[in-house]
Amino acid sequence: MTRIWKCVVCGRYTLSSDKCPSCGGPVKNPHPPNINFQDKYINTIVKLRRETKWKQA
Repeated sequence: MTRIWKCVVCGRYTLSSDKCPSCGGPVKNPHPPNINFQDKYINTIVKLRRETKWKQA
């Protein structure tokens, strides 16, 4: 299975999981983790996601 990664430095997407081929920066998974609605910290998780969503927009 092929996964896509996003460079932290330049923001480009790549298939390389160790470093960015264009700038050499570190890469991370661009997708957020799944939410389990049975988690006891769900209110905190949703609150943090909403705050970060508004900061990025």
